Amino acid sequence: MNLGKIAGVSLVVNPLFLLLCLVYIWLGWGLEILIITSAVLVHEIAHTLMAAGLGVKVVEIELLPFGGQARMEDLTGLEPDKEIFIALAGPLTSLSLAAFFHFLYSGSDSEPVSLFIYINLLLGCFNLLPALPLDGGRILRAWLSRISGYKKATARAALLGKLCAILIGGLGVYIAYYNIVGINLVIIAAILYWAAWREGQLLFYSFMRFLVNKKGELARNGMLPARQLVAYPDTLVKEVIASCKPSYYMLVVIVDNQHRIIGMKSEAELIELLMDKGPGARIGY
Repeated sequence: MNLGKIAGVSLVVNPLFLLLCLVYIWLGWGLEILIITSAVLVHEIAHTLMAAGLGVKVVEIELLPFGGQARMEDLTGLEPDKEIFIALAGPLTSLSLAAFFHFLYSGSDSEPVSLFIYINLLLGCFNLLPALPLDGGRILRAWLSRISGYKKATARAALLGKLCAILIGGLGVYIAYYNIVGINLVIIAAILYWAAWREGQLLFYSFMRFLVNKKGELARNGMLPARQLVAYPDTLVKEVIASCKPSYYMLVVIVDNQHRIIGMKSEAELIELLMDKGPGARIGY
């Protein structure tokens, strides 16, 4: 469900999250779900503001019970250092809000304030778990990508996400045996497992979407303007990809120190190389 845009970013609510909200309202917990939604929204806005500050365009935020998922405009948002800062922004904001309101209203018996503090504390700590699609998983993926590349790093972090979902689901079933509140954990676990599976597919879909768009342009027009770059073999792939534009096709001519042509790579080959080898990939691989 699309709720509109905030600063040019589409705000989407996951259907299961919406269903959970409706159930809470039906049970008379309207204020509680309002506080939870507010905390999640602030958490995601923090991600978006950090991304904007780092020059990464976020086009969509999907709200989930444990936080949300931000979708980047293009593959240049995969730079590990940027991903770490963007991922940290959410949990740090949530924990800071929890600490601020805790000290500001220390000794207060206000239930809404206590719940707001608790939700932000839980949201911040939970999202630091090293499992995709949680923020901690993004930090882990960014760190692993330096060593094994984006594909393997994403697969490993997404696997941890699935394992976390299974453990949370098992805990939820156990608690639900004694208290119906455990159902919440089961629902969160189901969404987390689905999101972890989807996260594992995102790089592949991003790559395929890029190829389909370029092929579509070529099929419609019968031709596509090309831009050629000349580079040495040790040039970083990410630096070349940063200059890619949708209006033309890029070809990179690789030359040695004597300016003799030793190879050529297309945009598609460069993106695949970046996902396989990570941010340290060089054109001469």
